Amino acid sequence: MMGFVITSERIADPVRYEKVGRLLPGDDEMIRVMVDGFGEVMRIPKSDFVLLWNGLSPDGMRLSESENRVILSGEGEEYVVLTRQVRGMLEGWPKKKAAVFVMRENTP
Repeated sequence: MMGFVITSERIADPVRYEKVGRLLPGDDEMIRVMVDGFGEVMRIPKSDFVLLWNGLSPDGMRLSESENRVILSGEGEEYVVLTRQVRGMLEGWPKKKAAVFVMRENTP
């Protein structure tokens, strides 16, 4: 019997994700978007994430095409959080956190 080889090629995105902060549980069912060196840059109601996962897009929030990332539009910057981490944060409220990333152009 002859063996065979399957080659998988994936074209990499022209961006890289750089960790810049955290989502932290806040008071009154709010999620605080904290960016290293700047502090709190925005607050988001927990309910906005529930709306997002149910097909609505609250102001300043959207899902990526793959739905693996949540994109948050801030003051002149777009922040990215992993959907899986946000779900874990909401399930483990108020003990869990989630990482905040920014997308940077991938230069060789």
